[in-house]
Amino acid sequence: MGKSKIWIVAVMTVLVIGAVSWAAYQAIGKKSALNQSYAFAHKTKEGVNWFKVTERKGKVTGHLNETILEESPEMHYDPNLFKHKYQLIGKAVENGYEFQVKQGKDVVMYEVHFSGKDLSVIKQGENKSITYKAVDQKKLNAYQKVIQDRYDELIDDSETRFYDYLRDYIKKVTSAYGYLYTAEDGLYQLFLQVKQMHIESEWEGSLLMRTVPGDNGEPYKETKHEAGGVSDGIMFDISTYPQIEENKKGYIVGSTNRGAKSIKLPLKMAGGTVELKPVTKQEYQKQFEAFKKQAEEKKKR
Repeated sequence: MGKSKIWIVAVMTVLVIGAVSWAAYQAIGKKSALNQSYAFAHKTKEGVNWFKVTERKGKVTGHLNETILEESPEMHYDPNLFKHKYQLIGKAVENGYEFQVKQGKDVVMYEVHFSGKDLSVIKQGENKSITYKAVDQKKLNAYQKVIQDRYDELIDDSETRFYDYLRDYIKKVTSAYGYLYTAEDGLYQLFLQVKQMHIESEWEGSLLMRTVPGDNGEPYKETKHEAGGVSDGIMFDISTYPQIEENKKGYIVGSTNRGAKSIKLPLKMAGGTVELKPVTKQEYQKQFEAFKKQAEEKKKR
């Protein structure tokens, strides 16, 4: 056999061996059920998580991906859409896999088992498993599109929802006869009335302050203050004339909630925050009479 023929045979042998080795390598990889699906996804109303992984000889590499839609609980702020991609490594263990996902400085462990074509996943520290469905790229894109469309819808509708929310909040605040607080020691009582509130969040009303005789023999006193401020259903700012308390801002920064179930005001005179509760006219009259009676009894002592 000539040298040229020997060279050709050698080259062909190397090519054949390489092709066989590559085919064998591919076959080993494809044997793993992890490699049979494009991804494994878990979809909820709030978002979609998916594992995009590959197994080679018992070792797993890939990523955990998240698309999370965060709607405001008050439903009048713009939503947030978060997208994360975390590096994943893992290994085959008895009857399944163990995934390690690096999330910032933390490493989160996942116990993974197959349930048919899908993955049954238990996150470290949790007892309940979650099913991650085996999906192709088209199905995963469809999951993500649902979340993106919901986000776009919330963004487009945010101004309308904001003003609907404000109208509802204004109705709740102004429908109450007033907001009342009586100190636990019975020494003073605050009664706030919101007479008008505008869609721009401004309000006007009055604050009635009553005090009873203390240890120093102070007389019963009743002072009515003009009051006003700004409130959006979370903050409730109030300024009074004359001022009930002096501070650098000239007004008191309080808080409330969407249902207007109370108004909280931080007051120096109270040594903390007081919570004024909504009352009807009858409830107010009853509590006022009780407070006045207590004041008269203290005056006689």
